Amino acid sequence: MKKYIITALSSLILEIASTMYISTVSDKSIYMIFWAFIGPFLSLPFAGYIVDARNWKERIYLAFSLSVGYTIGSFIIYLTN
Repeated sequence: MKKYIITALSSLILEIASTMYISTVSDKSIYMIFWAFIGPFLSLPFAGYIVDARNWKERIYLAFSLSVGYTIGSFIIYLTN
């Protein structure tokens, strides 16, 4: 259960950071370099879990927790814009 929560929280943070990256690129801001650098590190918490998934049931649970995190992250961005 712990890995699914970590996966969901990590994808939520990654979604918000990706939106910030896109925003800085569209504004031609120098901060886009920071977001480009930090992005791959934000996915580390769930990358290991995905690689270690041994069966389809576990992969589906991981995909579901990722989709929940991305959806909540998108909703937060939608509410704050």
